[in-house]
Amino acid sequence: MVSISLVLGLVIGGSVSGSAKAAPDTSSWFGSGSAAGPTDAAVPVTTAGFGFAGGAGLLWLNDSDLGRELDAVKRTKATWLRVTIDWNAIETTRNSYNWSTPDRIINAARARGLKVLANVVSSPPWSRPVGSFFTAPPTENADLAAFLKKFIARYGSKVTNYQIWNEPNLPIFFGWTVDAARYTSLLKAAYSAIKSTQWGSTVIAAGLARSGGWNSPPNFVTAMYNAGAKGSFDALAMHPYVFPGGLYANPENAVTDVPAVRNLMIARGDGAKKIWFTELGAPTGTAADAVSEWEQAKQITDVMSFAVSAGFVGPTFIYSIRDNGPDPADREQNFGAVYKHDWTPKYAAGVLGAA
Repeated sequence: MVSISLVLGLVIGGSVSGSAKAAPDTSSWFGSGSAAGPTDAAVPVTTAGFGFAGGAGLLWLNDSDLGRELDAVKRTKATWLRVTIDWNAIETTRNSYNWSTPDRIINAARARGLKVLANVVSSPPWSRPVGSFFTAPPTENADLAAFLKKFIARYGSKVTNYQIWNEPNLPIFFGWTVDAARYTSLLKAAYSAIKSTQWGSTVIAAGLARSGGWNSPPNFVTAMYNAGAKGSFDALAMHPYVFPGGLYANPENAVTDVPAVRNLMIARGDGAKKIWFTELGAPTGTAADAVSEWEQAKQITDVMSFAVSAGFVGPTFIYSIRDNGPDPADREQNFGAVYKHDWTPKYAAGVLGAA
């Protein structure tokens, strides 16, 4: 997933409170098991469209490989690309910026007519507590706010959609802590900075990973609301991976958390807001929880079909375009939906129209 591979790549290179409202009937959201399969001609697409989450792997591609991957995206009906904006690498020294990597990727995406979701992650060493992991939030929220204003000044209308951090309900992605109140503080500062600089933009809360217990998406979102998150995001986001068992087999697969989060949003007065699926997919290869190429395509189209039937889901993003490594036994190297690492097309490439 972009979750683990983002970290490895960068290292190496509850209860609902609020007004009482009737909960929606969710009985039909999961269907009868007949969601679109990998042999269907049409890919289920919400009214907001779909795209790909390239992950950290895009950051190191040469121009030729980057172009080849994005050309494959363009051959599908995708209209979005989620781009990792690695603040840690861009502003290694305070007030000194290296925009070369986001320049290449954003310009390449826009040249192909793709809308960019800028996923801003990681803090540079000077901004975060001494000795902390780079996924930790900055000590001062104002430092992130200042970076976001510089980013907007550089890219202007090329980017109008922003996602703040990634999977903060997993310790590895928030400086080895899970702290919904601290994340909410960061989100509020980012929202204010973005809206004050680019009023018509869209700010998406971090995509939440599948997880049980206190770190589950419903519990984390409850804690965000309790910390004052309402009014500081335009949409929530989730990462409904369902591998290995699939949409109807896994008892814990993140999709089952979607109705709970939706009901929570309604109860807190945010029923008009969407839930974006900013990662979905499945790994192929030989790892213990890998799936076949056919099953990968089926799980992608199943989740996308679920998104359409739910009616409140925004854009959906498939992770990812191409396997980021050649080892079939390493799960994190094998999430490519279009290509294997050696550019051999996967089964899903034909389903998505990229072949």
